[in-house]
Amino acid sequence: MNKARILFALALGIAGAFSAGAQVSVPSAFKHITIDGSFDDWTGVPLAYTAAAGSTSAIQYENVYVANDQNNLYLRFTLYAPRSNAFANSFDNIFIDTDNNAGTGFYDAGIGSELLIQWGGGYQEASGVFNAGTVSHLGWQIAGSPDGTDFEVAISLSATNNSDNSPVFPNSSIAILLEGDDSSYTPTEFAPSSGGLVYTFAAAPSVLTTNLPLVTLANSSWQVNEAGADLGTNWLDSAYDDTQSPWISGTGLFGYTPAPGVYPAINTPLTSTGQNTYYFRTHFTWNNLPDNLAFVMTNYLSDGAVYYVNGVEVNRLRMPAGAVSFATSASTTNSPAGHADILGVPAGVVQLGDNILEVETHQAPASSADMVFGLSLTADAQLPIVNLDATQPADRAVVAGNPTTFAANLLASGPLSYQWMKGGNPITGATNATYTIPTVIYTDAGTYSLQTINSVSTNTTRAATLTVSNIPVSIADVTLPGDVVAVAGQSMTLSSSVAGSPPISYQWYFGTSAIAGATNATYVVPFLVSSNAGAYHYAASNPANSTNSRSASVVVLADTLAPVITHIAASSTQVVVSFSKPVDPTSASVTANYSISGPVPVASATVNSNDATQVILTTATGMSLQTAYILSINGVKDLFGNTVTESGGFVRSITIDGAFDDWTGIAPVYSGSSLSANLAADFENIYVYNDADNYYFRVTLWHDIDPAYGQFPAYANLYFDTDNNPGTGFSSSYTGPFGSELLCESGSGYQQKNGGFNEGGINGLGWVCLPASPGTNFEFSISRSATYANDGLPIFTTNIVNFHFEGQTASWAAVNEVPASGGLSYTNVVLPATSLPLGRLAVSSLSASKVAVIWNSPGTLQMSGSLTNGVWTNAPSATSPYVPVGSTGQMFFRLVR
Repeated sequence: MNKARILFALALGIAGAFSAGAQVSVPSAFKHITIDGSFDDWTGVPLAYTAAAGSTSAIQYENVYVANDQNNLYLRFTLYAPRSNAFANSFDNIFIDTDNNAGTGFYDAGIGSELLIQWGGGYQEASGVFNAGTVSHLGWQIAGSPDGTDFEVAISLSATNNSDNSPVFPNSSIAILLEGDDSSYTPTEFAPSSGGLVYTFAAAPSVLTTNLPLVTLANSSWQVNEAGADLGTNWLDSAYDDTQSPWISGTGLFGYTPAPGVYPAINTPLTSTGQNTYYFRTHFTWNNLPDNLAFVMTNYLSDGAVYYVNGVEVNRLRMPAGAVSFATSASTTNSPAGHADILGVPAGVVQLGDNILEVETHQAPASSADMVFGLSLTADAQLPIVNLDATQPADRAVVAGNPTTFAANLLASGPLSYQWMKGGNPITGATNATYTIPTVIYTDAGTYSLQTINSVSTNTTRAATLTVSNIPVSIADVTLPGDVVAVAGQSMTLSSSVAGSPPISYQWYFGTSAIAGATNATYVVPFLVSSNAGAYHYAASNPANSTNSRSASVVVLADTLAPVITHIAASSTQVVVSFSKPVDPTSASVTANYSISGPVPVASATVNSNDATQVILTTATGMSLQTAYILSINGVKDLFGNTVTESGGFVRSITIDGAFDDWTGIAPVYSGSSLSANLAADFENIYVYNDADNYYFRVTLWHDIDPAYGQFPAYANLYFDTDNNPGTGFSSSYTGPFGSELLCESGSGYQQKNGGFNEGGINGLGWVCLPASPGTNFEFSISRSATYANDGLPIFTTNIVNFHFEGQTASWAAVNEVPASGGLSYTNVVLPATSLPLGRLAVSSLSASKVAVIWNSPGTLQMSGSLTNGVWTNAPSATSPYVPVGSTGQMFFRLVR
């Protein structure tokens, strides 16, 4: 968690301005909520709180809803404006006073928070300390557009504190505070402003074990509108008044028909005949758990209808897909006439207490002169599995490579178990209500059915036939694989590009012979030798066909260039020399092949086991800081027998290895007395050094940090003024007159150049800190070439760096400030000038009067048509070997720095 102690301090300061007594009580609501971003199942949950629009510098809460079931606390927030990455960053916080006692927990805006949720993680605050530990089994779920204005979350009521496994939610009443910080972690937005939203968990209603009629066909009263006027969508609102004319009352069945014997008897005749659309509304009461129940509608309907519960569409029958208007016609009529249709109602839209069932019926065009509507709605606890659509799952023909999903339309009481079958055999892991094949291939062809089981029945659907067709494989890029000119020892990658239905298989060929194991889309040779030269192509195939690529010519040039020194890094008794290519371990291990000016005797030479281009030299005597040395090499060979005869200059520096011997001779820039116990980093001495690449720091501590508070650099804030200007960057009451452009917090880097705390990330920080074990002596380095992630600009812009170090407790409380105010200043040491040799260059002849230019780094390849005119240009996109394109006559080449 990257939330700094600044929030800790500011929150304490701001909280004092609020009173714990100004609490907002909100209604309880028992509801099962699925966290999927649809929000339909929040129907019936009352609005808990509406906040005034706050500062645009933080999240702007608008409306808040709260509900619970046996397992979870549910929160829904709507925002005044989109918030980038809302609830996925440390600026958006949920504080919960889980015992509704402002005198316990971490005090903030009138509540005593035992639980903080930040970044979707839970943090314990029962001890009264901000982020005093972590929480397990939080069960955090969130849905909503990342940049949207509507979010829903779930928090498990089984969450426990990691410190003692105690329950996070021990009480039936809680207080919830929603807080938003600005980019400096200053608390800016509070919902509510004080005291929290006080919520008492709603008890679970009783379980229904028998069938319960909710709406009956002939005995339930309905309100009916047959006036032929468009009611829009207002009639779906729960507050809509359906008792006024032209609404009338009646009981089912409703309608008019010339064939009364086909349907049950009509109880309420419709007098306005011939209308396209009729509206119906009735109420029912629900006071039970909806778990594992089937809400079954049995319909008598002559044409089509759309069904709603509490304003949410729950089904439609014989109506076209898409938006339905007053003038929309039904797609067909009931066939056979008088047939009763069975539909289901999702349990999620049914709320405790009063519910409204709303139906709009529509006539089919050119249908007979009749209209019939009536239904019953039953909560069924023992409903056998009913297949509502005998055509599902449907047959389908799929082009290989595309996805497909099988589904069935079933209605039954739960719990339900599902098993998808292929050819009558169970598909491993296919135990959901739907079955998706994300990428269909030819072996997926066959028949698919769904077996469903509940306590009273077993049902197997029809077998849907999946037919798979294949698009023949073809070469998408006829230029691949491309011709290659390479130097022995280099790697080679040949690429393919094909189109067609999967699965596509590959076989690479050398000449006419298949290459064993070369069956990937690319072919890689990690180390080329002369015998790799020749012609290469690949064959691509799928179940429809097979085709061959072009033949690529691979030329392997002999490596005649000796390695070149590319870098030398040194500490007191160690020199790491890097070469332009791997070296022979036998010759590279001979100490007589190396000499260091001074003279400094070379005691041993070893090739780096992880990088054959590096040789590690140890010296018999130590080397001095700020002194230029010359390393001469004669007799080291590469893997092709080319001998190194080179010299390069270097200046010894610091190696971050946890040994500290190379700090000899460097005086501390700070030495101080102990400031605290072992709750945080307590700095005794600080040392600084630099070379051309890095800043190096060494800190000694007065005592080892208690393991509960983490070893250095955990919970240490290291502020750096990188432009030597206290008026720019971030400053606080802790740092004093100090402007920090760079914060290193627990080893991570954060931008602060615009004056805000933690404004963004850093690229190329190069942080290394050792030893990795607890102690009182640490060294770390920071790259001088680090840049700000948001604009790529350099961080270190002068030859002076100022710094302020801060030790914090595990709850981010600052206890040690070094110095007490302002910063320590360090001026870069000026190092003696050194140089390394340029790379070597050679030219090899190719066929068709072409040449290849080969060189070793370092150096940039330049070319010219004459040695007398002085016009040299960089070779375009030059990598070794370089084959000039389109050039005629003589050409000259050189390497420059």
